[in-house]
Amino acid sequence: MTRTLIFAGLAAVSLLIPSCFPILGHASSGKSLVLTTAEELKMVNKETNNAIILTARKVKDEDVDPDTGKEIIDNLKEITKHTDSLLTICAHLDSVGRRVEILRFMELAGASIQNEKKTLNYLNDLYNISTHYQFETDTYFSAGLYGILPNKGDEAEKSVGLIVQDIIKFLNDHPRQRFVAVIVSYGFTDETLVKTEAILKAISRACGALPTRENLNMKLSEFRAKSIVNLVVEQIKSNEEFIPNTELVSYDIKWMGKGEELPYPDKIKDYKPEDKRRRLVNLNWQLLPVSLYGR
Repeated sequence: MTRTLIFAGLAAVSLLIPSCFPILGHASSGKSLVLTTAEELKMVNKETNNAIILTARKVKDEDVDPDTGKEIIDNLKEITKHTDSLLTICAHLDSVGRRVEILRFMELAGASIQNEKKTLNYLNDLYNISTHYQFETDTYFSAGLYGILPNKGDEAEKSVGLIVQDIIKFLNDHPRQRFVAVIVSYGFTDETLVKTEAILKAISRACGALPTRENLNMKLSEFRAKSIVNLVVEQIKSNEEFIPNTELVSYDIKWMGKGEELPYPDKIKDYKPEDKRRRLVNLNWQLLPVSLYGR
């Protein structure tokens, strides 16, 4: 909504100013400013289109989850629409614009260009670091269980601590920006049938019917994904003193079970029904400017 109001205001500039200000002659300096602004807008469009392509590639490579990627791309497309609107106004001002109109437009357009450049720079910084992590569930969980093993707690915290360090470092590198921390984990299992009492109770409450192997593994993978992402959240909370401004960060935490779905199907072709390579929790995190992740 903010963007719509801003650019509606810009569109109104060329319509309203002639009746509000005295008519002035054309100024070559004003036209030069218009041309410079148009070039900057074209550059923003080019960088935005590159960001769209890169985001799509990140989704394909599973570095960004599909829902988050779609939200980023949709908002990047909105940036393109808005810069196109500004380019239309530039063309009008270059043709018939008067100095007062041009100066007013330059003030509004300049602020918009700077905001878009900052957004794209934040996204570029994010994409230059690794935000994808993989946990082998055999390391942290007993067969058929979704609570992290007591004797593996320190190891799990150490692994998760690396994620939290990266998140906090990014926030410290951008201390005055408002971010949404999107943290998503996916659990996977193989086709092993494990009927532990804990998972049977959990799934019977969820579906109220005799569970199939697929049902059991779907729920098991979901609960393991939740266990890992909860550990990340706990460590973030325990390290909040190192976050420059906690009020500028909001969180969107998601987890889901993929059950017996194959992880990395485009990369690994020789999976077996019972295969430790399938027993995983994958986790992605992104710190996104609110302009790219509206909720």
